[in-house]
Amino acid sequence: MFHTTIIKPRFSETDKLGHISNTVFPVWMAESRSDFCRSALEIIQPWVVANISIDFKKEVLHGDDVIVNTYVERTGSKSITFYQEMFQYEKLCVVGRTTVVCIDKATKQSCSLNSNDKEKLQPYLVILESDGNNTSLQYKQPNSFDEQKKSPA
Repeated sequence: MFHTTIIKPRFSETDKLGHISNTVFPVWMAESRSDFCRSALEIIQPWVVANISIDFKKEVLHGDDVIVNTYVERTGSKSITFYQEMFQYEKLCVVGRTTVVCIDKATKQSCSLNSNDKEKLQPYLVILESDGNNTSLQYKQPNSFDEQKKSPA
Protein backbone atom coordinates (compact mmCIF):
# COMPACT_ATOMS: atom_id res chain seq x y z
CA MET A 1 0.00 0.00 0.00
CA PHE A 2 1.15 3.57 -0.58
CA HIS A 3 -0.12 7.08 0.02
CA THR A 4 -0.70 9.45 -2.90
CA THR A 5 -0.45 13.23 -2.85
CA ILE A 6 -1.25 15.37 -5.88
CA ILE A 7 1.05 18.36 -6.40
CA LYS A 8 0.05 21.24 -8.67
CA PRO A 9 3.31 22.78 -9.94
CA ARG A 10 3.41 26.56 -9.79
CA PHE A 11 5.02 28.80 -12.37
CA SER A 12 7.30 30.23 -9.67
CA GLU A 13 8.82 26.74 -9.23
CA THR A 14 10.21 26.65 -12.78
CA ASP A 15 13.62 27.51 -14.16
CA LYS A 16 14.30 29.45 -17.38
CA LEU A 17 13.71 26.31 -19.47
CA GLY A 18 10.27 25.66 -17.99
CA HIS A 19 11.44 22.71 -15.90
CA ILE A 20 10.59 22.42 -12.24
CA SER A 21 13.69 23.52 -10.32
CA ASN A 22 15.66 20.80 -8.55
CA THR A 23 15.31 22.77 -5.31
CA VAL A 24 11.53 22.21 -5.31
CA PHE A 25 11.51 18.41 -5.05
CA PRO A 26 12.58 18.19 -1.38
CA VAL A 27 9.70 20.57 -0.57
CA TRP A 28 7.22 18.38 -2.45
CA MET A 29 8.61 15.29 -0.72
CA ALA A 30 8.14 16.94 2.69
CA GLU A 31 4.61 18.03 1.80
CA SER A 32 3.72 14.48 0.76
CA ARG A 33 5.31 12.91 3.89
CA SER A 34 3.46 15.38 6.08
CA ASP A 35 0.16 14.71 4.31
CA PHE A 36 0.74 10.96 4.63
CA CYS A 37 1.68 10.93 8.31
CA ARG A 38 -0.64 13.58 9.70
CA SER A 39 -3.75 13.13 7.56
CA ALA A 40 -3.73 9.48 6.57
CA LEU A 41 -2.09 7.92 9.63
CA GLU A 42 -2.73 10.56 12.30
CA ILE A 43 0.92 10.44 13.38
CA ILE A 44 1.95 13.78 14.88
CA GLN A 45 5.44 12.91 16.16
CA PRO A 46 7.87 15.70 15.19
CA TRP A 47 10.79 14.65 12.99
CA VAL A 48 13.91 16.19 11.57
CA VAL A 49 15.46 15.18 8.27
CA ALA A 50 18.72 13.28 8.72
CA ASN A 51 19.32 12.37 5.08
CA ILE A 52 17.72 13.01 1.71
CA SER A 53 18.59 11.72 -1.75
CA ILE A 54 16.92 12.40 -5.07
CA ASP A 55 17.37 10.72 -8.46
CA PHE A 56 16.06 12.60 -11.48
CA LYS A 57 14.77 10.26 -14.21
CA LYS A 58 12.81 12.62 -16.50
CA GLU A 59 12.02 16.32 -16.62
CA VAL A 60 9.03 17.67 -14.72
CA LEU A 61 7.23 20.63 -16.28
CA HIS A 62 4.91 23.38 -15.13
CA GLY A 63 1.24 23.05 -16.04
CA ASP A 64 0.20 19.51 -15.14
CA ASP A 65 -0.19 17.67 -11.85
CA VAL A 66 2.56 15.57 -10.31
CA ILE A 67 1.56 12.42 -8.45
CA VAL A 68 3.73 11.60 -5.42
CA ASN A 69 3.50 8.07 -4.03
CA THR A 70 4.96 7.61 -0.56
CA TYR A 71 6.06 4.28 0.92
CA VAL A 72 7.93 3.27 4.07
CA GLU A 73 11.26 1.65 3.22
CA ARG A 74 12.60 1.11 6.73
CA THR A 75 11.84 1.77 10.35
CA GLY A 76 14.54 1.91 12.97
CA SER A 77 14.27 2.40 16.69
CA LYS A 78 14.39 6.21 16.27
CA SER A 79 14.07 6.76 12.53
CA ILE A 80 11.99 6.10 9.44
CA THR A 81 13.16 6.00 5.82
CA PHE A 82 10.54 7.00 3.28
CA TYR A 83 10.73 6.09 -0.40
CA GLN A 84 8.88 8.40 -2.78
CA GLU A 85 8.14 8.30 -6.49
CA MET A 86 6.93 11.28 -8.55
CA PHE A 87 5.01 10.83 -11.77
CA GLN A 88 3.93 13.26 -14.45
CA TYR A 89 2.07 12.19 -17.59
CA GLU A 90 2.07 8.65 -16.08
CA LYS A 91 5.88 8.51 -16.34
CA LEU A 92 8.27 8.08 -13.42
CA CYS A 93 10.23 11.33 -13.22
CA VAL A 94 11.79 11.51 -9.76
CA VAL A 95 12.68 9.02 -7.03
CA GLY A 96 13.61 10.13 -3.55
CA ARG A 97 14.49 8.77 -0.13
CA THR A 98 14.31 10.65 3.13
CA THR A 99 15.39 9.44 6.54
CA VAL A 100 13.77 11.28 9.42
CA VAL A 101 14.60 11.02 13.11
CA CYS A 102 11.96 11.28 15.83
CA ILE A 103 12.45 14.25 18.13
CA ASP A 104 11.18 14.88 21.64
CA LYS A 105 9.67 18.40 21.63
CA ALA A 106 10.66 19.16 25.22
CA THR A 107 14.29 18.00 25.13
CA LYS A 108 14.93 18.50 21.40
CA GLN A 109 16.76 15.14 21.50
CA SER A 110 16.10 12.05 19.40
CA CYS A 111 13.53 9.67 20.85
CA SER A 112 12.18 6.20 20.09
CA LEU A 113 9.45 5.63 17.56
CA ASN A 114 6.46 4.36 19.53
CA SER A 115 4.93 0.96 18.76
CA ASN A 116 1.54 2.45 17.90
CA ASP A 117 3.09 4.57 15.12
CA LYS A 118 5.08 1.56 13.88
CA GLU A 119 1.82 -0.37 13.60
CA LYS A 120 0.25 2.42 11.55
CA LEU A 121 3.26 2.45 9.20
CA GLN A 122 3.42 -1.32 8.71
CA PRO A 123 0.97 -1.65 5.77
CA TYR A 124 3.13 0.84 3.82
CA LEU A 125 6.43 -1.00 4.41
CA VAL A 126 8.08 -2.22 1.21
CA ILE A 127 11.19 -4.08 0.12
CA LEU A 128 12.89 -2.35 -2.81
CA GLU A 129 14.78 -4.38 -5.36
CA SER A 130 16.71 -2.68 -8.13
CA ASP A 131 18.56 -3.96 -11.17
CA GLY A 132 20.18 -0.56 -11.73
CA ASN A 133 17.53 0.69 -14.15
CA ASN A 134 14.25 -0.41 -12.61
CA THR A 135 13.04 -0.68 -9.05
CA SER A 136 10.41 -3.17 -8.00
CA LEU A 137 8.43 -2.98 -4.79
CA GLN A 138 7.34 -5.89 -2.61
CA TYR A 139 5.30 -5.46 0.52
CA LYS A 140 6.64 -6.92 3.73
CA GLN A 141 4.82 -9.57 5.72
CA PRO A 142 2.81 -8.63 8.85
CA ASN A 143 5.70 -9.53 11.20
CA SER A 144 8.21 -7.38 9.33
CA PHE A 145 8.79 -4.89 12.17
CA ASP A 146 9.72 -7.71 14.55
CA GLU A 147 12.16 -9.05 11.96
CA GLN A 148 13.81 -5.62 11.65
CA LYS A 149 14.49 -5.59 15.38
CA LYS A 150 16.41 -8.88 15.08
CA SER A 151 18.55 -7.89 12.13
CA PRO A 152 21.54 -5.60 12.70
CA ALA A 153 21.09 -2.14 11.19
